Amino acid sequence: MRLTQRANWAAGGLAVVFHTRIRYAFLLAFCGCGAAPMASAQYDVESDDRFWLRTVLDVRLVEGPAAPSWTDSGPGKTRYGGRSTDSGFERVTRLELSQLALEFGAALPGNLRARAQVNVQNDLAGDYTPWIVEANLRKEWGAAAGGWGLQGGIMNLPFSLEHTGAAWSPELTISASALNSWLWEDVSLAGVEGEWWKDTPSGLRLGVLAGIGYGPDLFGRLLAVRGWAIGDGLGGFNGDLPLPNGTRTDIYDESDGRPAVYTWVTAGDVGERVALKFGYFDNRGDQDNPGVWHTRVATAGVVFHPHPSVDVIVQALRGKARVQTLTNDSDLRAFYALVSQRYRNNRFSIRYDEFRVEDVDGGNPTDERGDGVTAAYFHEWGLRHRIGLEYLWLTSRRPANSPFELSSDGWQVSYRFRY
Repeated sequence: MRLTQRANWAAGGLAVVFHTRIRYAFLLAFCGCGAAPMASAQYDVESDDRFWLRTVLDVRLVEGPAAPSWTDSGPGKTRYGGRSTDSGFERVTRLELSQLALEFGAALPGNLRARAQVNVQNDLAGDYTPWIVEANLRKEWGAAAGGWGLQGGIMNLPFSLEHTGAAWSPELTISASALNSWLWEDVSLAGVEGEWWKDTPSGLRLGVLAGIGYGPDLFGRLLAVRGWAIGDGLGGFNGDLPLPNGTRTDIYDESDGRPAVYTWVTAGDVGERVALKFGYFDNRGDQDNPGVWHTRVATAGVVFHPHPSVDVIVQALRGKARVQTLTNDSDLRAFYALVSQRYRNNRFSIRYDEFRVEDVDGGNPTDERGDGVTAAYFHEWGLRHRIGLEYLWLTSRRPANSPFELSSDGWQVSYRFRY
């Protein structure tokens, strides 16, 4: 069973929806909510300990585009940007703590596995408050060649084909595509998932995952107000994200009492040379409830390994975001294609992004057209150290922004330590 790393850690479950969010989330996180024994994809070695704690530290030297980033409520489309001066925008080179992740796990009686993750991301949160990325319980029946599983608690959508690295970080580049950046920034669910997987005698590997969860009632608002962005920040159950007008929007917000539903279907060969993946999500938002968004997205992707050292990923998304009380209705579209080559302890990757927002109600302008190219290089040594270099070229045209068009580039050097 390997739907994705997400499916390994997180397939289906038994959960209670928590309306007093922070109290119960921390109860889950620190009393052992969490993960499957097949989570070794996150690390090169699997711990046999009954209880474990892992840490991922990512420190970067960055120089983003001159325009202030969206994380500073500016028009910039990357995680790190410049600053405003009396003479215009100015580039800034700085040292950043990009991620401090703590992962907790436990093997519990009854063949249950528990897992939780909290992240510190000062630029996204605006302070050093830890965000709860996930906290869940999991149980599996069967074996790698066939079985099923249940999972419940706090989780994210399983649709990303890039977030397969340590602590849910992108594996092949430093920054994820615009498509997957949005999905991992803007959704946090409290609910349950169920998963089934099977290897057929003909060598076909099949998998189906279905989930139901509460919390994404504002899903879609970020894209309508901010537009697409490229980065690697992870949303949290107790977090909120900055908007261009200086306010913030909650990641988890449950107002209408209607659960979201989603599914993730995969088909590939047992040798993992090629896999087709399809996902559908509907937050089932009740637009009669003021401020609630109704957002639906469908995504399809292909993962192809023409050679054991080569990774090719292509993924597309289409969706609709509607809200009755505001004139921000939008259609959404994104696409990326990524090629990555591994040579010994080195990896080279290049990705092309295309993203669109179409204003469909003629009210507040939400239109956007943009594309970008990302190039990345990594070198790893030992089991714990990785250094990476990434360069990004990006163009965005969004009438609601000032300036209307941004053509920019930026770079970042990352050192990651995991323990």
